[in-house]
Amino acid sequence: MDKSNKKSNENWNTSALNALATKYSFTSRYIKQCITGERTPIFADRIKAEYLELKKNLNNLLNNDKL
Repeated sequence: MDKSNKKSNENWNTSALNALATKYSFTSRYIKQCITGERTPIFADRIKAEYLELKKNLNNLLNNDKL
């Protein structure tokens, strides 16, 4: 019974979540749980690393002043 009752106000990058959900054939909710550590399958670290990389790349593209 190790359920956390803290609310997370994290803003999720839905494009990155949907891309990972499509890639791994999981729901975006399950991907979020892997990223936050609520689910700990063997590949959760890989999912988290890919999410952070996608999020960083998308933010760089959107915030690029040279457009």
